[in-house]
Amino acid sequence: MMKHSTRVRVITQVAIVLLLVFYAVVSAEAQTITVRGKVVAVADGDTIIILDANKHQHKIRFQGIDAPERSQAFGTRARQHLSDLVFGKDVEVRIDKRDRYGRSVSVVRRDGTDINLAIIQAGFA
Repeated sequence: MMKHSTRVRVITQVAIVLLLVFYAVVSAEAQTITVRGKVVAVADGDTIIILDANKHQHKIRFQGIDAPERSQAFGTRARQHLSDLVFGKDVEVRIDKRDRYGRSVSVVRRDGTDINLAIIQAGFA
């Protein structure tokens, strides 16, 4: 059987760990931002640039998909398909992380439609 002081110490340590986990989850959610803007460029089949209401550009990498690059097979067609879906249109993105190139990584929605899923359904990712 544990001594009272050992039991208190263990309970205290468990409480601290739980608080740290809670803080990490809350902090991660607090850093998620929603951006609405017009698509002003399509870099390739899974990367766009949007311009928000404050005229700030956001380079967005589509989360969870990997479309061919322009120099790869079907790269030009993937880029054209994405352009047909979003270029010049208003979109909404929830940014919660960045990739190693500094691009925001997000699911992109246009009028409630999940564009990430649309790219997959079209066979370009």
